[in-house]
Amino acid sequence: MEKKATVEKKKDPRKWWEKIVYFFPLQLLFVHLKKSQQLLLFWIFLFLALFELVGEKYGIPYLFLAPEYLGEVSIWSYAIFGFALGGFAMAFNIASYIMNGFRFPFLATLSKPFLKYCINNSTIPLIYISSFVILSSEFLLTNEGFSKEQVLQREVGFIAGYFLFIILSLIYFLMTNKDFEKLFGKEIGNVVSSDSKDGGPGKMLLQKKDQEWYEKEHFEKAWRVDTYIGSYFQLKLTRSYHHYDKSMLRQVFRQNHINASFFEVMVIISILLLGLFRENQMFIIPAAATFFLLLTMLLMAVSALRSWIRGWTVVVLIALFMLLNYISKYDNFYYFNHLNGLDYSQVVPYPPEEVEDPQIFKTIESDLQAHRAFLNNWKRKNQLGRKKPKAVFIAASGGGSRAALWSFLSLQHLDSLTNGKLMDHAVMITGSSGGMIGSSYFRELWYRAQRSDSIDANSAAYRWDMGKDLLNPVLFNLAINDIFIRTKRYEFDGASYWKDRGYVFEETLNEHSHGFMKKRMGDYTNAETSAEMPFMIFSPSIVNDSRRMLISNLPLSFMSNKPVSHADREENIEFNRIFEHNSPDSISFLSLLRMNATFPYIMPLVNMPTNPGIELFDSGLRDNYGIKTTSKYIFHLRDWLKKNTSGVIILQLRNGTQKLKDQKIDRRGIADNLSSPFGSLYGNYFRVQDFNNEELLEYTKEWYEGPVDLVSFELHKDKKQKISLSWHLTSREKEMILISLFTNNNQKAAAKLKRLLE
Repeated sequence: MEKKATVEKKKDPRKWWEKIVYFFPLQLLFVHLKKSQQLLLFWIFLFLALFELVGEKYGIPYLFLAPEYLGEVSIWSYAIFGFALGGFAMAFNIASYIMNGFRFPFLATLSKPFLKYCINNSTIPLIYISSFVILSSEFLLTNEGFSKEQVLQREVGFIAGYFLFIILSLIYFLMTNKDFEKLFGKEIGNVVSSDSKDGGPGKMLLQKKDQEWYEKEHFEKAWRVDTYIGSYFQLKLTRSYHHYDKSMLRQVFRQNHINASFFEVMVIISILLLGLFRENQMFIIPAAATFFLLLTMLLMAVSALRSWIRGWTVVVLIALFMLLNYISKYDNFYYFNHLNGLDYSQVVPYPPEEVEDPQIFKTIESDLQAHRAFLNNWKRKNQLGRKKPKAVFIAASGGGSRAALWSFLSLQHLDSLTNGKLMDHAVMITGSSGGMIGSSYFRELWYRAQRSDSIDANSAAYRWDMGKDLLNPVLFNLAINDIFIRTKRYEFDGASYWKDRGYVFEETLNEHSHGFMKKRMGDYTNAETSAEMPFMIFSPSIVNDSRRMLISNLPLSFMSNKPVSHADREENIEFNRIFEHNSPDSISFLSLLRMNATFPYIMPLVNMPTNPGIELFDSGLRDNYGIKTTSKYIFHLRDWLKKNTSGVIILQLRNGTQKLKDQKIDRRGIADNLSSPFGSLYGNYFRVQDFNNEELLEYTKEWYEGPVDLVSFELHKDKKQKISLSWHLTSREKEMILISLFTNNNQKAAAKLKRLLE
């Protein structure tokens, strides 16, 4: 017995604590921390998003916790999300194996080395999966109103989707990867395999003298591992690999790496081919799944390169980036995004050429006269007897889908409450981003309802149209089409355009709005000039110089020209005049809505036919609340308004009240001191606009010789349960927006508006 104990001790002299410290999964965590920080960065971001520590303002955590597919948070949406996460986890395993596999030479002596690497490298993915199941279950129960059975179904779908990708991937690797036995023959493998049942030390037929192959430099890269999770998830001890020929071990890793790179290329090609079916709703996957696709392609592309060119990977990537950056400046490789309907065959100078002062005065007076004629039509429609009507100006703030839904529900609620008087008395609607989308949709429904009994603008059937998802198709097209090579085109007025995420946004919005707004800008001209509906002013920002491009069916030279200022210093540019020979009235109304709500990166900036070229995007950069435009219009028409109305009502449909970003100045760390000036300025950017708007309103009350009433209808924002600034809303967020109609402040504002319009 003593002899037997001595033999066992010689076989395994390692202490119990060494088996724990040098446990393969633990060593893999250490090697990631030391050698693969870039891989951990992906997981760090995913964990931060999952725990709502990053991107909460933009609703990023909710895209993960409640993925939506075909308009529903269903078992299929969770299964697709799990499948995409499985793809990312496998990409992580492959990249890690290629980067760090050689640091663990004992792997090459095992049967199915990559499978065992994946099993032991599953610590981080399993922690993420466990966290997701717990957090998403809680989210579905508390925020989405699902029962426990429904939550269980979705979590099962998620886990099934995850392991489906993992299993399919491993089947490929088990069929194609070669281990030591497959590469060098079964007999040799049986002799040396440390993973076989009765494998022992390698025989002399594979041994060479230490000085021939056992070089200290080589094994300095090797990490010690004493225990690992082996076949059937059993805990196993590693055995010495020093008796193996180094070239043989390298050949095992090399074959596995090349095989993995082919798998990665196939996955990337498959994802890109998926883009050919992007117009089929069945292929529009949840936004979070799309994000995983992007990460998967990035990881797989880099690791495939690394398996081929090894140490040259970083140099090649930098060279490729510089090459792509260089060629992207040429027309054949630069993707322009167009405003559909605008004639791009004629290029106009920018900024506009300066006009002689007398001509400016004539133009301004002519345009003011056109607005007086419009206002006279409005007056005839609203004046009852000798009582002068109130003039209502609607300013809708921006903020993605929450602003679109809020402005629509607000107008629907207030117009119904005032028995239709709100829209009858409305002179103008302006604002930015989602606020103008929701306002435009209600205006269209209201106008159609005036002419057809088949449409009720206040019907609950239209209530959630503006809250439907717009983000899934946009991000999906960004990931599998716009970032790489665009493959499909469409025609509008005989001109050919690329089908990009801007096109997808318009088509999706058109579907949500039942095709009612699929019109040209000029189709509204007669109805606006005759005051059958309020006219609109859009004011997208010019990226190049931060000016505003004013777009309306009515002429606006008095808003964009000041005789005392130089053209180069004029803030506003009138769209219809600068592009008067480019068919400005033929532009697509949906394209205009999209351009006015273009958030950088999420949607493409819109190019204009100017020299030098300019780009337009979200109007919220300059006037997120519409007060600047409203105040300026009232100023120029103040004489007519004073004479012909009983007062002015400015109805603000506000996307919540902006509060100052709390920046404590005591006991700040170095990082806080560095980020505070810029972070505070950015965090308070829209609050600064609030200060400016309050000043404008005060000035308006001072110089306007008549009553000016401000009615503010505000979306309620809870400190704990915020509503995302996104093109995607959860069920809870939609309900919060609806409930905001009936807060105490909004009920008082509604009562005030009703009283003023009586």
